[in-house]
Amino acid sequence: MGFLDNLFARSNPATGRDPYISQFDIIEVTDSRGRVKKKARYKGVWTVMREADLSRGKLIFALLLAILLAALDLWAVTLTHLSSGQLLVMIPLLIGLMPALYLLFGAFSLPYKGRPMRHDQYMHSFIRMSRSSVAVAVCAAMAVILSFIYRATTGNWQFFTEDILFLVLLCAVTGFALGVIFLLRSIDFAELPNDAVPYEQSIF
Repeated sequence: MGFLDNLFARSNPATGRDPYISQFDIIEVTDSRGRVKKKARYKGVWTVMREADLSRGKLIFALLLAILLAALDLWAVTLTHLSSGQLLVMIPLLIGLMPALYLLFGAFSLPYKGRPMRHDQYMHSFIRMSRSSVAVAVCAAMAVILSFIYRATTGNWQFFTEDILFLVLLCAVTGFALGVIFLLRSIDFAELPNDAVPYEQSIF
């Protein structure tokens, strides 16, 4: 099982309901005081990383790349340069801030302890990171291309320190995003049937 298997899966079914609700049952459990409470029990398939120790190092590296990527992306947006006042160039960068934020959400949701993941956890970490990395890379690359288009239309080919730094930042953001995707693709996954995970672990 590869992380790209669910990359283009629909997150919102036609019913408009939570796409993961069918993977849970509502059960009654008795706590230590004898009180009966209703809780959710996961009944779907679990996803686990093969070679957990090796994968854990890749996850930490992916987290660091995601943090650095988001910081550089924000820096590029706030940097003052020749085309910083041009909406044509800045719109892709501003749009790219949202997937950069989602990328961080996904990175902090990764299973660093190597525990099996429910399907919703897998989608909200690995798949969210992969989708967000693609979006960030596309937005940064578009900003670079549009920046050169702006220079071509105005005939201004002067590059000052801020202009060079702007392009370097966007190239770094694109490279780091591709690096995150490469790391995620290098992790091998396996699926576990529900009964392979302790019953207590499936109750929330």
